[in-house]
Amino acid sequence: MPKYTRKVAIPGKTSAELYEKVSAEIDLFMQKTGLGDYKIDRDLGQKELKLSSSMITATLYCREGEFELTGNLSFLAMPFRSKIDSGIDRWLSKAFNLALTQA
Repeated sequence: MPKYTRKVAIPGKTSAELYEKVSAEIDLFMQKTGLGDYKIDRDLGQKELKLSSSMITATLYCREGEFELTGNLSFLAMPFRSKIDSGIDRWLSKAFNLALTQA
């Protein structure tokens, strides 16, 4: 499976604030992505969420002032990588009032 990695700075937010926001809204985000049935395991102590589906397996780490997403996309999901990135950008922009540009 091809690797997927993404880091996004969220200045001024603690890991707890980031975790709470993502944990509360990730189910709705996943429903909108169209990546099929999924399972999310939340780990409040580590401030991370593990996502698994037939299209993607990933871990989202909430750290002081940043998110880091690492995982694998299935070969069927790879053509939708830009759609995934755009969806993440839209959600982050809305949730944290950020203007994001992909590097």
